[in-house]
Amino acid sequence: MKLMAKISNICFHLERILAVLLFAFMTTSILLGVIFRYFLNNPLKWTDEFAMFSLVWITFIGGSMSIKLQKAAVMSFVMDRLPPRSRKVFLALAMLLVFAFSAFLLYLALKWITNPHIMLQRSQAVGLPMVIPYVAIPLGFFFMTIHALELFLSFFGKSRQEGGA
Repeated sequence: MKLMAKISNICFHLERILAVLLFAFMTTSILLGVIFRYFLNNPLKWTDEFAMFSLVWITFIGGSMSIKLQKAAVMSFVMDRLPPRSRKVFLALAMLLVFAFSAFLLYLALKWITNPHIMLQRSQAVGLPMVIPYVAIPLGFFFMTIHALELFLSFFGKSRQEGGA
Protein backbone atom coordinates (compact mmCIF):
# COMPACT_ATOMS: atom_id res chain seq x y z
CA MET A 1 0.00 0.00 0.00
CA LYS A 2 2.90 2.32 0.64
CA LEU A 3 4.13 1.73 -2.91
CA MET A 4 0.71 2.66 -4.28
CA ALA A 5 0.68 5.82 -2.14
CA LYS A 6 4.12 6.75 -3.43
CA ILE A 7 3.06 6.23 -7.06
CA SER A 8 -0.08 8.29 -6.45
CA ASN A 9 1.95 11.08 -4.87
CA ILE A 10 4.38 11.14 -7.82
CA CYS A 11 1.44 11.33 -10.23
CA PHE A 12 -0.08 14.13 -8.18
CA HIS A 13 3.20 16.05 -8.23
CA LEU A 14 3.31 15.75 -12.03
CA GLU A 15 -0.32 16.85 -12.23
CA ARG A 16 0.36 19.96 -10.17
CA ILE A 17 3.26 20.94 -12.42
CA LEU A 18 1.22 20.27 -15.56
CA ALA A 19 -1.79 22.20 -14.21
CA VAL A 20 0.30 25.28 -13.38
CA LEU A 21 2.13 25.24 -16.71
CA LEU A 22 -1.03 24.67 -18.72
CA PHE A 23 -2.94 27.36 -16.85
CA ALA A 24 -0.11 29.84 -17.45
CA PHE A 25 0.00 28.83 -21.11
CA MET A 26 -3.78 29.17 -21.47
CA THR A 27 -3.84 32.57 -19.77
CA THR A 28 -0.96 33.84 -21.89
CA SER A 29 -2.58 32.54 -25.06
CA ILE A 30 -5.89 34.25 -24.29
CA LEU A 31 -4.15 37.48 -23.30
CA LEU A 32 -2.13 37.52 -26.52
CA GLY A 33 -5.28 36.82 -28.49
CA VAL A 34 -7.08 39.78 -26.93
CA ILE A 35 -4.11 42.15 -27.34
CA PHE A 36 -3.48 41.26 -30.96
CA ARG A 37 -7.17 41.22 -31.92
CA TYR A 38 -8.44 44.35 -30.18
CA PHE A 39 -5.40 46.57 -29.71
CA LEU A 40 -3.21 45.74 -32.69
CA ASN A 41 -6.01 44.79 -35.15
CA ASN A 42 -3.96 41.79 -36.23
CA PRO A 43 -5.59 38.65 -34.77
CA LEU A 44 -3.48 35.57 -34.18
CA LYS A 45 -5.14 32.43 -35.47
CA TRP A 46 -3.52 30.02 -33.02
CA THR A 47 -4.43 31.59 -29.65
CA ASP A 48 -8.00 30.31 -29.40
CA GLU A 49 -7.00 26.82 -30.45
CA PHE A 50 -4.14 26.56 -27.95
CA ALA A 51 -6.29 27.99 -25.16
CA MET A 52 -8.98 25.40 -25.91
CA PHE A 53 -6.47 22.53 -25.95
CA SER A 54 -4.97 23.76 -22.67
CA LEU A 55 -8.45 23.86 -21.12
CA VAL A 56 -9.07 20.26 -22.18
CA TRP A 57 -5.81 19.18 -20.56
CA ILE A 58 -6.56 21.16 -17.38
CA THR A 59 -10.03 19.60 -17.20
CA PHE A 60 -8.78 16.01 -17.25
CA ILE A 61 -5.78 16.70 -15.02
CA GLY A 62 -7.95 18.67 -12.59
CA GLY A 63 -10.54 15.90 -12.47
CA SER A 64 -7.85 13.45 -11.46
CA MET A 65 -6.48 15.86 -8.86
CA SER A 66 -9.95 16.22 -7.34
CA ILE A 67 -10.03 12.45 -6.76
CA LYS A 68 -6.61 12.51 -5.08
CA LEU A 69 -7.63 15.42 -2.83
CA GLN A 70 -11.05 13.84 -2.23
CA LYS A 71 -12.69 17.07 -3.38
CA ALA A 72 -14.90 15.53 -6.04
CA ALA A 73 -18.61 16.19 -5.74
CA VAL A 74 -20.23 14.07 -3.06
CA MET A 75 -23.64 13.92 -1.54
CA SER A 76 -22.62 15.51 1.75
CA PHE A 77 -26.19 15.68 3.01
CA VAL A 78 -26.25 11.87 2.92
CA MET A 79 -22.66 11.36 4.06
CA ASP A 80 -23.01 13.67 7.07
CA ARG A 81 -25.95 11.64 8.38
CA LEU A 82 -24.18 8.28 8.24
CA PRO A 83 -22.43 6.81 11.27
CA PRO A 84 -18.61 6.82 10.99
CA ARG A 85 -18.29 3.11 10.19
CA SER A 86 -20.99 3.25 7.50
CA ARG A 87 -19.36 6.36 6.07
CA LYS A 88 -16.05 4.51 5.68
CA VAL A 89 -17.75 1.58 3.96
CA PHE A 90 -19.64 3.94 1.66
CA LEU A 91 -16.45 5.87 0.79
CA ALA A 92 -14.52 2.66 0.14
CA LEU A 93 -17.30 1.44 -2.14
CA ALA A 94 -17.37 4.83 -3.89
CA MET A 95 -13.60 4.67 -4.51
CA LEU A 96 -13.95 1.15 -5.85
CA LEU A 97 -16.62 2.37 -8.27
CA VAL A 98 -14.47 5.37 -9.29
CA PHE A 99 -11.55 3.00 -9.85
CA ALA A 100 -13.62 0.63 -11.99
CA PHE A 101 -15.19 3.48 -13.97
CA SER A 102 -11.90 5.28 -14.62
CA ALA A 103 -10.12 2.03 -15.51
CA PHE A 104 -12.87 1.21 -18.01
CA LEU A 105 -12.70 4.71 -19.52
CA LEU A 106 -8.90 4.46 -19.63
CA TYR A 107 -9.25 1.24 -21.62
CA LEU A 108 -11.73 2.90 -24.03
CA ALA A 109 -9.57 6.02 -24.37
CA LEU A 110 -6.47 3.97 -25.18
CA LYS A 111 -8.43 1.94 -27.70
CA TRP A 112 -9.73 5.17 -29.27
CA ILE A 113 -6.44 7.07 -29.34
CA THR A 114 -4.56 4.20 -30.96
CA ASN A 115 -6.98 4.23 -33.88
CA PRO A 116 -5.00 5.05 -37.06
CA HIS A 117 -7.51 7.73 -38.04
CA ILE A 118 -6.74 9.69 -34.88
CA MET A 119 -3.06 9.79 -35.78
CA LEU A 120 -3.88 11.46 -39.10
CA GLN A 121 -6.03 14.27 -37.69
CA ARG A 122 -4.63 17.80 -37.53
CA SER A 123 -5.99 20.93 -35.88
CA GLN A 124 -7.47 23.54 -38.21
CA ALA A 125 -5.57 26.66 -37.21
CA VAL A 126 -1.98 25.47 -36.89
CA GLY A 127 -2.01 21.88 -38.10
CA LEU A 128 -1.05 20.46 -34.71
CA PRO A 129 -1.43 16.67 -34.59
CA MET A 130 -4.69 16.11 -32.72
CA VAL A 131 -3.18 13.22 -30.82
CA ILE A 132 -1.46 15.85 -28.62
CA PRO A 133 -4.68 17.31 -27.20
CA TYR A 134 -6.34 13.88 -27.22
CA VAL A 135 -3.64 12.33 -25.00
CA ALA A 136 -5.09 14.35 -22.11
CA ILE A 137 -8.03 11.95 -21.95
CA PRO A 138 -6.19 8.65 -21.32
CA LEU A 139 -3.59 10.43 -19.18
CA GLY A 140 -6.27 11.98 -16.97
CA PHE A 141 -8.03 8.63 -16.57
CA PHE A 142 -4.70 6.89 -15.90
CA PHE A 143 -3.96 9.30 -13.05
CA MET A 144 -7.55 9.02 -11.80
CA THR A 145 -7.29 5.22 -11.77
CA ILE A 146 -4.06 5.38 -9.77
CA HIS A 147 -5.52 7.83 -7.22
CA ALA A 148 -8.79 5.90 -6.82
CA LEU A 149 -6.94 2.61 -6.29
CA GLU A 150 -4.63 4.21 -3.74
CA LEU A 151 -7.58 5.71 -1.83
CA PHE A 152 -9.49 2.42 -1.94
CA LEU A 153 -6.49 0.53 -0.56
CA SER A 154 -5.92 3.20 2.09
CA PHE A 155 -9.35 2.48 3.61
CA PHE A 156 -8.24 -1.09 4.33
CA GLY A 157 -4.92 0.11 5.74
CA LYS A 158 -6.76 2.48 8.07
CA SER A 159 -9.20 -0.26 9.13
CA ARG A 160 -6.33 -2.61 10.05
CA GLN A 161 -4.48 0.12 11.92
CA GLU A 162 -7.62 1.16 13.84
CA GLY A 163 -8.53 -2.47 14.60
CA GLY A 164 -5.05 -3.22 15.95
CA ALA A 165 -4.91 -0.11 18.14
